[in-house]
Amino acid sequence: MIDEKHERFTIITPSYNQADYIEQTIRSVLEQDCPNVEHIVVDGGSSDGTVEILERYSHIIWISEKDRGQADALNKGLALATGSIIGWINSDDYYQENIFTSVAKNFVNPTTQWVIGNLANQFDDGKEPCFEKSHVITREALIRNPDIVRQQPTFFRKEALLSVGGWNAEFFMAMDYDLWIRLARLAPPLMVDENWACYRNHSAQKSSHANIIRQSREISAILRREHVPWRQIAAHRCKKRWYWLKGICKEQLIALGFVPKKYKTRPVRLDAE
Repeated sequence: MIDEKHERFTIITPSYNQADYIEQTIRSVLEQDCPNVEHIVVDGGSSDGTVEILERYSHIIWISEKDRGQADALNKGLALATGSIIGWINSDDYYQENIFTSVAKNFVNPTTQWVIGNLANQFDDGKEPCFEKSHVITREALIRNPDIVRQQPTFFRKEALLSVGGWNAEFFMAMDYDLWIRLARLAPPLMVDENWACYRNHSAQKSSHANIIRQSREISAILRREHVPWRQIAAHRCKKRWYWLKGICKEQLIALGFVPKKYKTRPVRLDAE
């Protein structure tokens, strides 16, 4: 049974050239209210000063070497993990203060395999992050809408990750969606209405609109594997194409000066100024 005061966390951070943000990520783990925390950073061979930042924090277990992508980095971290509760936080995202004891309490029930809290969008405009309640996750809900995945405020029992085989390194964009589908077959997550993590929106992030088409192809492959009707897959692909087109149009309007540059990394609808 979980003892929330003494339970060991392992936080895995895949990283590549995020020196502008990774120190905030590190400190959001280091300054938690649970003393028994292991932080593993798996860096893909950054050349932007990330390694120099990692060297300043002696408590971090870290690797910096070329890898096959984010999923490969996560699996390397999982292989090193000694904690029973696993968190995955990217090197440009961060946790809220003093949440780990609360997270651990939600694993007291031995049948709980994974838990999901709430996520905020953090934009580079100095404004406070805007939290939203996470969608209730089931396999059926994920099939209906692949865009409800929020990995930053999600924590896993290590045994659950190992039982489904960890992350699939064949996926570059949809490794989180693929993992959630496989975990949802094992057990639905416990949904917790608490604010746990922040997702940073910035121009250099991997999940920009430039990768939407690749993400759509990967999700379509997962849906085909799950024997989802082709009409549903086609509807998903059309939606992603529409998101891609809107992103292209916004970039052009910004380049022409019709839309202020401050909207580059945020939806216009979220800023009423």
